[in-house]
Amino acid sequence: MRGHGSRRPEEADGRMETASKLVDAIRVLVVRYCRARIGRRSGTYDVADAIAKDSCREIFAGAAGAPALLRFAYDVTHGLVDDFHRTTTELPNPLSGLPGQQREIMVLRSLVGLSADDTALALGCSVQAVRLGQHRALSTLRPTPA
Repeated sequence: MRGHGSRRPEEADGRMETASKLVDAIRVLVVRYCRARIGRRSGTYDVADAIAKDSCREIFAGAAGAPALLRFAYDVTHGLVDDFHRTTTELPNPLSGLPGQQREIMVLRSLVGLSADDTALALGCSVQAVRLGQHRALSTLRPTPA
């Protein structure tokens, strides 16, 4: 019988490759989210990227105890972005007129590129609620005919 420490090197390499892909996927989503919510400041995404970097550090430090990594990543990143917004003046944003849940759905679906299923997981709601929220947000944002 083999113990935990006697795994083959190929298995360890496979786990490291899988972990590396997961880290890359989460990092991409976090950067997209931060850039979508914060936008460019002084012509660059430096502020958004710095917050994304801090968010990734927190996510990977606490990921082992998280039951759903995507939900945990969203909660951490959302909190850091909200902290940033509380300490700065808001720039005009077409999504700012939407209620909070609808705004988050639009950011995650349209700007971050998550599926309806992943958005529901991140927000802790049903897929139907995501689809309805997106429909309502788009209806609100759609210009009325003259």
